Amino acid sequence: MRARDFINEEMDLHATKTGGKIHQIDPDHKGALKNVTTFPNQNMNAGNQYMNYRMGLALAGAPDYPTKAASYIAGDPLLAPYTEAEMEMINYAAKQIGDSSRITHTSKRSEELADVQKTSPVAKPSRNRYGV
Repeated sequence: MRARDFINEEMDLHATKTGGKIHQIDPDHKGALKNVTTFPNQNMNAGNQYMNYRMGLALAGAPDYPTKAASYIAGDPLLAPYTEAEMEMINYAAKQIGDSSRITHTSKRSEELADVQKTSPVAKPSRNRYGV
């Protein structure tokens, strides 16, 4: 008997994605479950965890709110240091591991957003005829 006689290519691909383990659905479960679907490329151990996260976001908004495949950070770790001391720690750690790939997306200062109200929504107190 040759290997190709008993190796299913699809199962072999899944086994590669899941670290060599081929899991078959239990026959009792198969009859009771409808449309069981898996995505080996989103496997949390051997696949792309970021793709799995984006799939969850897309599912939350489907079909009314389309979701992009990636955000501006696209799976990169996001660090938002508040103080200069925290920024120094990040710089030191990056230098220690030799990672110079940092991309800075914003400035050091926070800014008011354009849609923030500039005037108070509370009415000014009105004066009576005595000026009080």
